[in-house]
Amino acid sequence: MSESVLYDVAVVGAGPAGLTAAIFAARQGALTVLLDRMPDPGQKLLLSGGGRCNILPTTVDPASYITDSSSYTLRNILLSWPLADVRAFLEADIGLKIKTDSATGKLHVSGGGKAARSGLFEAAKRAGVKIKQSFHLVRFNGSDPFFLTSPQKITIRGTRAVLACGGLSYPQTGSDGSGLDIARSREHQIVPPYPALTTLIGARSSHRNLAGISITVTVTARSETEQASSRGGFLFTHRGYSGPAILNTSHVVSRARQHRQQVQVFVAWTDRTEEEWQTLLTQGKKTVRGVLTHEMPDRLADQLLEEISLFDARVATLEKDRREQLIRTLTNYPLPITRNDGFNAAEVTGGGVHLGEVDPKTMQSKRVSNLYFCGEMLDAFGPIGGNNFLWAFVTGKRAGEAAGTDFS
Repeated sequence: MSESVLYDVAVVGAGPAGLTAAIFAARQGALTVLLDRMPDPGQKLLLSGGGRCNILPTTVDPASYITDSSSYTLRNILLSWPLADVRAFLEADIGLKIKTDSATGKLHVSGGGKAARSGLFEAAKRAGVKIKQSFHLVRFNGSDPFFLTSPQKITIRGTRAVLACGGLSYPQTGSDGSGLDIARSREHQIVPPYPALTTLIGARSSHRNLAGISITVTVTARSETEQASSRGGFLFTHRGYSGPAILNTSHVVSRARQHRQQVQVFVAWTDRTEEEWQTLLTQGKKTVRGVLTHEMPDRLADQLLEEISLFDARVATLEKDRREQLIRTLTNYPLPITRNDGFNAAEVTGGGVHLGEVDPKTMQSKRVSNLYFCGEMLDAFGPIGGNNFLWAFVTGKRAGEAAGTDFS
């Protein structure tokens, strides 16, 4: 059963990218429909930042984003809508109140994810977007127009289509990879997707006793072909390791496993250099434990010392080779991991539609006329801290504006 209405623009996926695309398409004068498989869409907005919704970064650094495509193309896309203008759109147009967290400096939405989702949906409705929830796209046919069909054999027609279906992360929110399947079926180059910004699973049961300890560290993940480092929060969990420093380097583990490469993850437990530790561990009459507990939580210090059998050692009698072993433990500790935590725990999906497959000015496919991509479907992601929402807003705007032209 096909609807009699021929929409100018059909947007698939009501996450931040799809909502933004629909808003800008409708503002161009296009008759726009927004489709989402979930009865209650926009779930990732609710989950962001533990519900607090860290909606934008404080600064933009294209070099911090990960892509297998052209970094030059990524940079041009990302900087096409200045951060200050994106914030103005969210505050003035959408009606969100964005505040700076005094403790972390992060930008959060007053009212959290619920307020962000409500604001974007209300803005879409004000722009005239027709929203259809519980529309699970199972067939995508045609090109002029496109035919989008649900399992109930309800077909929506759109002269142009914007795919904002997300990747594979947090599948409970509706991300099932179907958008990438559509792109693949239309012969687009797809960078194989992988979990990114995800927790790591530990191999050492004794570390479970450290669950709940949070500390600022530097994590370095190194595979045969790639390396990434991040300084930030680190959290011991009952299953392994989490926190920004882990999440921002976890893609190296994911990609190494994908390519069957060896990978190692190292931790520097403090910001002390090897030279500084050398001084601390050669002077004075303290116990080694006394020196360490001044720099890190007691339980962590005890665990590290037990692992190298130095729990009762004293600085004054510490042999050179044992001191060097301890310094390596403190500055370049090999974290015992087995794997990443998969798409179920990944905040974003790495990989996706290669950026070379789209016109960076419009996000239109170079292979299929009137087909556009935006958001997490594209081969790019940034570190935690609002960077991936920014990518969603910028690419959504570009796709929506381009798809909505010529219909007013």
